Amino acid sequence: MDAEKGKRLVREFLETLHGGNIDAALAMTTADAKLLIFNTELPDGFRVLGGMIPALFDNPPTREYTGQFVDGDMVISQVTIRGKTKGGDQYENAYLIIIRFAGDKVASMQEYMDSAYANQKFAFAQQQQ
Repeated sequence: MDAEKGKRLVREFLETLHGGNIDAALAMTTADAKLLIFNTELPDGFRVLGGMIPALFDNPPTREYTGQFVDGDMVISQVTIRGKTKGGDQYENAYLIIIRFAGDKVASMQEYMDSAYANQKFAFAQQQQ
């Protein structure tokens, strides 16, 4: 895959997914696409994540890409995700997101982040559900 195309596809996919447009995000994936948080696969992961984001944030979070690296069909992105939580806290967490493509479709996504920080920031929202 062309490096610039891979970077663009990742940005478009995350913008769509984080915006809560689950159907459009799923249209950008393969039929058997997998989402892993650390090394654990989340069943029906993209649908779950796409539904969680609007429940956790006042508005879709923003992403600052501090690095993107392409190796064949894999794009590794360093991303700072920011937003205001439903509990009123500012959220700012560094993520490493690895996306593998099959053609132009997302075949898998693996996320790494400071999970202790995320759990602390989203504890209020989780208690309200």
